[in-house]
Amino acid sequence: MKFIVSTATALLLAGQAFAGALVFEAPAEEEIVVAEPAPAGGFNAAWLIPVIGLAAVAYAISNDDS
Repeated sequence: MKFIVSTATALLLAGQAFAGALVFEAPAEEEIVVAEPAPAGGFNAAWLIPVIGLAAVAYAISNDDS
């Protein structure tokens, strides 16, 4: 009788352990994002584009011939 109970317990616990291994999902590795380095000694003129656009709009508004 002890053999039947111990066998049933072992099968139950082994089944739960196997099911837990099937359900476990390893955490995903995070991607490492590396920022682009600033130009070495260079001049970043990207801010000039919106300024030129605003200047063009201001010029168009101020030179209204009507």
